[in-house]
Amino acid sequence: METGENLTLCQTVLERLRTLDVGEGIEHGNMVVFPLFLRGIGHPLPRLEYRTLGEAILEGSVTVRERGGGTVPELVLHNRGDVMVLVLDGEEITGGKQNRIVNASFLVGTGDKVVIPVSCVEAGRWHETSDVFAVGEGLDFDIRREKDAQVRMGLRNTGRHSANQAAIWESLAVKQEEMHVSSSTGAMNDIYRSRRETLEDYEAALAPVAGAAGLIVAMNGHIAGADLFDQERTAAILWPKLIRSYSLDAIDGEKGGPVGRERAVRLLERVRDANCEVFPSLALGHDVRFEGTGATGAALVYMDVVVHAAIFRTHGTGTGNNTGTRLARSSVRSRSRFSRPAGGEQV
Repeated sequence: METGENLTLCQTVLERLRTLDVGEGIEHGNMVVFPLFLRGIGHPLPRLEYRTLGEAILEGSVTVRERGGGTVPELVLHNRGDVMVLVLDGEEITGGKQNRIVNASFLVGTGDKVVIPVSCVEAGRWHETSDVFAVGEGLDFDIRREKDAQVRMGLRNTGRHSANQAAIWESLAVKQEEMHVSSSTGAMNDIYRSRRETLEDYEAALAPVAGAAGLIVAMNGHIAGADLFDQERTAAILWPKLIRSYSLDAIDGEKGGPVGRERAVRLLERVRDANCEVFPSLALGHDVRFEGTGATGAALVYMDVVVHAAIFRTHGTGTGNNTGTRLARSSVRSRSRFSRPAGGEQV
């Protein structure tokens, strides 16, 4: 792609971020949620018609299968429906030989069959429990932030949406230790199950806000990050899952000091003049990665529409390499807690 086209895609993302209104915070427990509202950007945009992956699987218009005999970092998704399908970054796909999460957001066209890059979140299982896949939870926010930095490096180095599988397993093992969760297969789902009632309380208290197309979240006295969509309908559908994924990192932390709306606004200011890199998506559109001062992010752009954007608050150098916080506490025993799945490939 020519530099001029890259610049246009970058400007599309940054313009969208500049035209957001931040609502007043809603607080529950150790979290504050600030709804995001879309404003016009000076020219009309197409209204995209698509379904979320969860909707499409329930409708029977999408199938997910193992690739060949099974490979850890890949699943095959076939959209047999008559509308596009949005697959969300960090979304869990359960079933097959092990549960996985998606490494980036993708928009899959009608009739398309795509090999989706994924990471395993169930290290101790490599056998099929069902050949039918379903949509589960979302990768908890702290690990999703780590994965975002890993995928960014994968795109730079190889052009692939690849993550560090061993690091994700380590992070999940540390998370289980911190939350005193016992899991025979190291499954992320077991962490969610262990805190089900508390997460349901957060979900109920921080329900979708009418008209909001996204949210900025503060946890334990600090701004954590944001998720933005191109339309309110998508935000309303995925909002509860996102709340649970953020809450998983908030519930056992210290409450911290108050977080006002001005700090949420500042997160957007950190990326409004960010540097961008543009990569092809494996499906429709482009993957735009951006880095500002103390914040990084990723956006899926199709037909000049920012379908999904995620922002991660970072600290230190501002390079986006913010993977050390949880891994630094990780021990050698957690690295060897589960063996590599027999017959599975690992990236």
